[in-house]
Amino acid sequence: MPKDAYYFKHDSNARNDPKIKSLINRYGLEGYGRFWVVIEMLREAERYKLEDKKYIWEALAEQMKIDIKDVRQFIKDCVDEFELLEANDHCFYSVSLLKRMFELDTIREKRRDAALKSWENRE
Repeated sequence: MPKDAYYFKHDSNARNDPKIKSLINRYGLEGYGRFWVVIEMLREAERYKLEDKKYIWEALAEQMKIDIKDVRQFIKDCVDEFELLEANDHCFYSVSLLKRMFELDTIREKRRDAALKSWENRE
């Protein structure tokens, strides 16, 4: 059975970032886990952003095993206090993840284009 997982690059020392340290000070290692749940869900989302929709908040609450109000507070803190996420009226996202995924998507597109050209040249 193939593994249904998506790759994304992240720093192996992310836990040492002052913003992450502040998050851990407030929420403990459980908060660190919550943060990575959010990042993984962002990675899987269209355009790498999560919309401000009831079903998104419910999905986050289920993944984190906490109440929706606690999820909303956690995301608010990640935006306002820790500056780990950005938000607008419609969605929230990670600027760092957007940059990383742009780089990865660009590389994949170039490789795909090169492969197509290679196949065309063989014909």
